[in-house]
Amino acid sequence: LGSIAPDARLPEFVIRIHGELLMGEAGSWLVELAACWAIVMILSGLYLWWPRGRVAAGVVWPRLSARGRPFWRDLHAVTGFWVSGLALVLLVTAMPWADVWGNAFKTVRTEMGWVKGKPDWKMGAGSPHAEHDHAAMMRQQANGTPMIALSDMVVRAKQEALAHPVLIKPPGAPERFGGGNPMAWTIKSESQNRPLNQSIQIDMASGKLLSRTGFAEKHGIDKAISWGIAWHEGALFGWISQLIGLMTALALITMAVSGFVMWRRRKPEGLGAPPVTRTRAEMRGVAVIMIVLAAALPLLALSLVVLSVVDWFLLPRLPGVARWLGCGQEK
Repeated sequence: LGSIAPDARLPEFVIRIHGELLMGEAGSWLVELAACWAIVMILSGLYLWWPRGRVAAGVVWPRLSARGRPFWRDLHAVTGFWVSGLALVLLVTAMPWADVWGNAFKTVRTEMGWVKGKPDWKMGAGSPHAEHDHAAMMRQQANGTPMIALSDMVVRAKQEALAHPVLIKPPGAPERFGGGNPMAWTIKSESQNRPLNQSIQIDMASGKLLSRTGFAEKHGIDKAISWGIAWHEGALFGWISQLIGLMTALALITMAVSGFVMWRRRKPEGLGAPPVTRTRAEMRGVAVIMIVLAAALPLLALSLVVLSVVDWFLLPRLPGVARWLGCGQEK
């Protein structure tokens, strides 16, 4: 009837933009680094936002009569307060997919004995596409091994009423792609709402049910991550999750725009970071937040090392660049 190249479909193209900026592994690192710094910005922003005796206006709700910079400040801070929890959930639930953090978590997961079956998500760097062991199946047929037809498996899959989409995998499919038994058909639900997924194996000759595994059999860590990913993908509560995700995205865009406007209104000449206006005590708190996060996010720690080398050793030798960046001013 024809063929479809999965990677050529629009959703796959969008996924590659979202995960790697169409730049492969380097793009994946950039996306993960942006996520790490977004977590820093949200937590440090909440710390600096903390009321400390101020009234609720401008803290919990914006001052509607404000004009100029106070208006943009309220729009940024109040929006950030209300969206911070939802944004953190989106960022944290994306980390198991990330290249550096995901691979580190894979190692920890194995060493801690948290492995109980195949995880229901891609961990770390992308996995190769499935390659069905067609030769193995043909050898079984040549040896006279009977095999139930694909059409019968389609009928069986409909009877199981699994969450869509449902994939039927023939004998010989690699274990990492849901197969593993060279003598069995595999019927597997791959819904974005991962807690609904099940996998069943059917004997290729008799049609007897060999095994059935689902969410209940997973390790607690895998369950928590599956719930988080379903939330991240807007599938956990159907259209309600999608609406919450849309509102979160719009709020983050509002914060980005308002933050940019405030920066342009108060920056010195050049690219220019504005002068520090916070007290030493407040800045120490921000430093503690960054140190704790750096211990948990390897790519963030690496970026801090690079920035420190640039700040301490390179910029003092380039005073013009330092002034243009806003790093050469008295603080």
